[in-house]
Amino acid sequence: MDDQIFSIGEVSKLSGIPVRRLRFYSDKGLLPPSARTESGYRMYSGADLARLDLVLALREAGVSLTDIRKILANRTSLADVLALRLQTLETEIRSKRRIATALRMALKIHEPSPTDLRRLWTVTRISKTEFRAALERFYDDVAGGAPMDAAWKKKMMDASTPDLPEDPAAEQIDAWAELMEMLSDKAYAAEMRAHMSNLWTEEFDPAAYAQAADATFGRVRAAMDNGLGPQSAVAREIAADWLAQSARAMKRAPDEAFLDWQLEQYRKHHARSARYQELMALLQGQAPQAPTGREWSWIIDAMKQLF
Repeated sequence: MDDQIFSIGEVSKLSGIPVRRLRFYSDKGLLPPSARTESGYRMYSGADLARLDLVLALREAGVSLTDIRKILANRTSLADVLALRLQTLETEIRSKRRIATALRMALKIHEPSPTDLRRLWTVTRISKTEFRAALERFYDDVAGGAPMDAAWKKKMMDASTPDLPEDPAAEQIDAWAELMEMLSDKAYAAEMRAHMSNLWTEEFDPAAYAQAADATFGRVRAAMDNGLGPQSAVAREIAADWLAQSARAMKRAPDEAFLDWQLEQYRKHHARSARYQELMALLQGQAPQAPTGREWSWIIDAMKQLF
């Protein structure tokens, strides 16, 4: 077959694809003819038919014409494109399953209330991608144009992006909606922007701060597991170390003024942060009390013993 030459009409009969569609593929560079007659008619080889089979298979899989063109031009690998298409398709399937769950929940209720309708709207309209976009807008708003370490921002966003289960319970849908409302709250963003302006100065070392926080929370968890309270001698030692390390990361002195600032930031922002973590835990099917919230409460109570 490779030695044979076919007119566009013959290719149409062999493939079952209308001539108009074949011309479209040809004009888009997906199926250029191997030759043309003196009259300008397109002619195709057996290799072109194999190329057409690949185009049709990729289109059936939902791959865009742009991506197919890149594959055929060897500008991207077939495996990469198919992996991305599979990821997109699996996301669509999860979304459809959640919508079906919400519809089943609504159909069980004779007269759906405004709350029931809000849950239906939440599941059908707010995808994980949209949530991630809202989270990025929130962080950009909080930054307020100030420099923010890209790696730190990505780490925080990864830790703060929830995923609604495929078969969510009513309270999980409510948690998803409440998280979205928090991210859309301009007053909350303004509060966090004021907090970040004090934290994220040119002297701030985010890597050192994150490392100190991870180590401190590890020590706090170990102390809590051993039944030690925030008034213990071990707690005082951990609190003193945290004050010194966090001050070092912020290029500040670990004095009473810095301690008062930390306690004030906790008083202003902990309730909202803890609520966010509680909602995240609920979406993940965990206990509603967020471990990080308990750790912060412990270390703050321990820091009150200092000075």
